[in-house]
Amino acid sequence: MITIWINNLVQKTNAMVPDGRQPVPELTTANTGAWKSLPLVIGVFTYAAMMYFVLHQHIMWTLMNTWLGLLSLPFVTIIRYGDTGHRRYGYWAILLALVCCLLPVNTLFFEATVLAIFFVIETFVGKTNSLPFIITAMMSPLFQFVSSVFTFPIRLKLTAWTAAGMQKMGSNVTVQGNMLIEGGKEFTVDPACMGLNMMVTSLVLLVLLIAIYQQKLHRRLAWWQTGILLMLVFIFNLVANVLRIVMLVNFSILPDNIMHEIMGLLCWTAYVLVPAVFITKWMIRRAGRSNQTIMATAATTRWPLSWLIQAILLILMAVAVRQLVQRNESGAIDVVSKPVPGYKQQKIGTDVVKLENDQSLVYIKPIPGFYSADHNPMICWRGSGYQLKQTEEAVIGTQTVYRASLQKERDRLYTAWWYDDGLLRTISQWDWRTDALLHRKRFSLVNITAASKKQLEQEIMAVLADNRFCQLIRSQ
Repeated sequence: MITIWINNLVQKTNAMVPDGRQPVPELTTANTGAWKSLPLVIGVFTYAAMMYFVLHQHIMWTLMNTWLGLLSLPFVTIIRYGDTGHRRYGYWAILLALVCCLLPVNTLFFEATVLAIFFVIETFVGKTNSLPFIITAMMSPLFQFVSSVFTFPIRLKLTAWTAAGMQKMGSNVTVQGNMLIEGGKEFTVDPACMGLNMMVTSLVLLVLLIAIYQQKLHRRLAWWQTGILLMLVFIFNLVANVLRIVMLVNFSILPDNIMHEIMGLLCWTAYVLVPAVFITKWMIRRAGRSNQTIMATAATTRWPLSWLIQAILLILMAVAVRQLVQRNESGAIDVVSKPVPGYKQQKIGTDVVKLENDQSLVYIKPIPGFYSADHNPMICWRGSGYQLKQTEEAVIGTQTVYRASLQKERDRLYTAWWYDDGLLRTISQWDWRTDALLHRKRFSLVNITAASKKQLEQEIMAVLADNRFCQLIRSQ
């Protein structure tokens, strides 16, 4: 199956070779030899099995970026058969696998596995282009985490910029967190909006455009030129979202109106898709390097070194698998030894502590290290069927927190969260991760939820006043 897929990719490469240039030999059993085909299949299957064994519960198969990535991989992948023995992916895979042995993180293991698979292909079949690696990076758990957490401040800024621009144009609009209010109507900028969901689609589509125009024009971009295009499309999306919000507010198009989605598609087409097509074609034509005739290099391949790297990588990946499995099976917190007066206390899973009283529901979620993802409420509450509304930064007492309302049918709650090491409290991802890295502190995410905004503020004020969760947080 893998050999057939690679054969199709090589045939596609042959069809794209300009007239007058030597075509790349077709991949067959005769010209690869069993001694190359068998290690290829075994290597790819081994690393794929490792990935499934460790990450089958962490790869989100229902997300758009996962399926778009899988569907686009065959179209952006080109293998130059015969140009074997490249070890660039092998060195990077060893580096990430070694780091993963020391810091067992699912995202590191995902990237190390992908690099290992590319290394196997480049060792036994031929050199691949860089676009497949970009696609797999978009499929990684890190991409989903970054898009869910780090784009939150961007949404707040988008809302503020939009409101400021509309106010200068004479519009009577007010802003509250990620919500615009005009004439009593609320317009929320949240991840469920068509415009922000188009970010993943835009980036994947750009990679497809690059692949199409590189094959059509017989030129290719350097990695930094591809990075510039990705950044431009990211900026185009921000601009399209601002203009989309302005139009929705000006024309009073609410989310239950079909024009809400149509307006998002129109803005995306006009301000993202069309510019991306023209700029991609122009950059490849003007700045792309011309393809050269690809000659087989099997005769100069240093096979002993390649096999040595393969062996070292396989050992490191096996150790990383063991470290990740041990980490997932350990890490339980002794919550009984650190009770908090006035709260019913319960351990959820292996690490989350749930505390409950008549006023509030509290989750304390320890974060293993600066490199780890956190149990962000923007992710966890959505998993329970709630939608976050009116998300904003709020100052309660002297502490800045994130605050939002939770909506599930007719059920409405109010929640707030911050990062806490028992002494320092912050909402900045940069601040707590830097502090955890430099001073080896253990932070936890503190999430407090109440039935009303007043109860929530009272509970937060009480928690801040006596720092009642300090001992529990510092014991983790």
